[in-house]
Amino acid sequence: MRILTAAVAVPFVVLLTVFAPDAIFAATVAIVSMLAAEEFFSLGVKNGIGRPGRWFLLAVGFVCMSALGGPASVLSASVFAAISLMIIEMLTASVKDALGRVAMGLGSILYCPITLGFIIFMPRRQVLLLFVIIWIGDSAAYYCGRRLGKRALAPSLSPKKTVEGAIAGFIGSVAAGVIGGRWLLGETRLDLIWISAITAIAGQFGDLAESMLKRSAGVKDSSSVLPGHGGILDRLDSLFFATPVFYWLLIP
Repeated sequence: MRILTAAVAVPFVVLLTVFAPDAIFAATVAIVSMLAAEEFFSLGVKNGIGRPGRWFLLAVGFVCMSALGGPASVLSASVFAAISLMIIEMLTASVKDALGRVAMGLGSILYCPITLGFIIFMPRRQVLLLFVIIWIGDSAAYYCGRRLGKRALAPSLSPKKTVEGAIAGFIGSVAAGVIGGRWLLGETRLDLIWISAITAIAGQFGDLAESMLKRSAGVKDSSSVLPGHGGILDRLDSLFFATPVFYWLLIP
C-alpha cells in the first residue's frame, strides 16, 4: 500500500509543480498546510492541550496563500491571524481553555503554513529539486533502515529509526541533489553538495521533531489519510524543516 500511494501521489505532485499556474499551486500548498494543521491540532487534543476552532484552518490557509505576495505579506497575514485568534478565543473560549487553544493556534502557524510557504517563494525547478532531495533521502532511509538498521538513532523519539538508515538517507539526498541539480537546473554546481547535505540533515531533524510530537500525544501516526504513510504530517515532516533551509541556502 505504501508503494501504491507513492506511485499515485508522486506523479500528481510533479505534474502540479511543473504545470499549475501560481494561484493554483499556492492554493494546493495552502490546502496541504490546512490538513497538516488539523492533524497538529488533533495531537494537541489527544495530549489534553486543546485546539482552536475549525475556523482557524482558514487563517492557516490565508497565511500560506499570502506567500504569493512575498515575505512582507506573510508577516502581515501571520500577525492578522494571531490577533484574530486572540480576539475570538477571548470572546468564545473559557479562561481555563484559552491558553492551550491559543498556543496550539500560534504554533500551527509557525509549523505548517509559514514553513511550507517557502515552496511558493521558489522557482518550480528548484521546488522539484527539493522534492527529489527529500524523497530520495526518505526512501533510502526507510528501506536501508529496514534491511540494514541495527543501532537506534533516537529510541525515545522514534524507536524504528536507525543510524544506518539515517546515513543512507543522508547519502541518498546528497547524491540526488547533485544529480538532480544537473538535470533540473541545467548546470553543474559544486555547492549543491553541501546545500543538499545541510538540507538532508534539516529534513531528518524535521522527521524526528514530528515523531516527538506524536510520542508526546501517545499516537503512532498523525492520521490515516495516506494509506501506508500515515498522515500529512507523517509524510511531510521532513519538508517542514528542509524547505526553509533549502531556500535560505540556494536562493540568493
